[in-house]
Amino acid sequence: MASQYGAFSSRQEEARKRAVPDRVLIRRLYEYAKPFRKNLLVATVAIVLSSLTGLASPYMHKVAIDQIIQPRDLTGFVWWVPLFALVVLSNYFLQYVQIFQMRIVGENTVAKMRDEIMERLQVISLRYFSEGEAGRILSRPINDANTIRIFLRMGFTSILVDTSSILGALFIMFTLDLELAAFAILILPIAAVVVWFMGRFSRSAYRKTLNTLAGLTARMQEDLAGMKVIQAFVREEGSRVAFEEKQTENLKANAKAIAISSFYQPVVILIRLIGTLIILWYGTLFVKSGAITIGTLVAFTEYQFSYFMPLVDLIAIYDQYQSAMAAVERLFDLIDTKVEIVEAPPERRVELR
Repeated sequence: MASQYGAFSSRQEEARKRAVPDRVLIRRLYEYAKPFRKNLLVATVAIVLSSLTGLASPYMHKVAIDQIIQPRDLTGFVWWVPLFALVVLSNYFLQYVQIFQMRIVGENTVAKMRDEIMERLQVISLRYFSEGEAGRILSRPINDANTIRIFLRMGFTSILVDTSSILGALFIMFTLDLELAAFAILILPIAAVVVWFMGRFSRSAYRKTLNTLAGLTARMQEDLAGMKVIQAFVREEGSRVAFEEKQTENLKANAKAIAISSFYQPVVILIRLIGTLIILWYGTLFVKSGAITIGTLVAFTEYQFSYFMPLVDLIAIYDQYQSAMAAVERLFDLIDTKVEIVEAPPERRVELR
């Protein structure tokens, strides 16, 4: 069992159950990002606007087909081409803004967490260092913090972008034609169930990868620090075997996590293929009956791509999100570790002269 003051030994850390709700972890993580909420706000606005400019392209294709190409009035391209170029360039500029601002937020948030971790390590009890492996302790402010850093810089941005794209695409599709949009989203619940079901397994798998990586880091640190002793007592072979055991354990944990994550994308792509066939089948019937135009059908197929590819990306990011939440848990475990022996206040301290 872990001590009330924290999981000191490696065995205690690996056996410790982690059941903190994600909303609690996210709320605490936001406290570190709070001083940079202006950057976060600018990034969020840029993300929403870039999603809107990205969703404008399929609708402009519909306009070009229905109002310029089919009527064979090619003079319409005089206004269409500059407008389309403006939309595309605006989209690229807004993507630059959102990436730049989110990287500022991510770097500074992780820097503040590392500062607090180093402050905690300065006052934490000696038993934490005597029972715990130095490399395993070092893995938290380096490996785990880097996992959070990558997620805040890239994963969180992708979540906002993809969510905006999906909601925007669905709204426009229902605006264009209610009946065809209803057919187009029939298979979305299946994809949602797949994500939820697989997420239950990926979280535990990524916890295991972080634990085994910490163990591998600890093994390397101890071997390098004690290399003179190892060579003096001719323990090179035993050290090599111990390292290979940790390496194999980490390899197996990563292979299991990859096996779970690699299942996501093929399933969703298959679902997207089915969705495309549904849109083409019913869309062709609607075009024949005059219910929609060819331009509307083309826009539907593009919007189906606009919400399914972000869905595939969300699934990949969800995998990264699980890894980041596991890393956040480990960092907060260290930050929340209580100090067993608290220094006396200055007026009660005994100073040696």
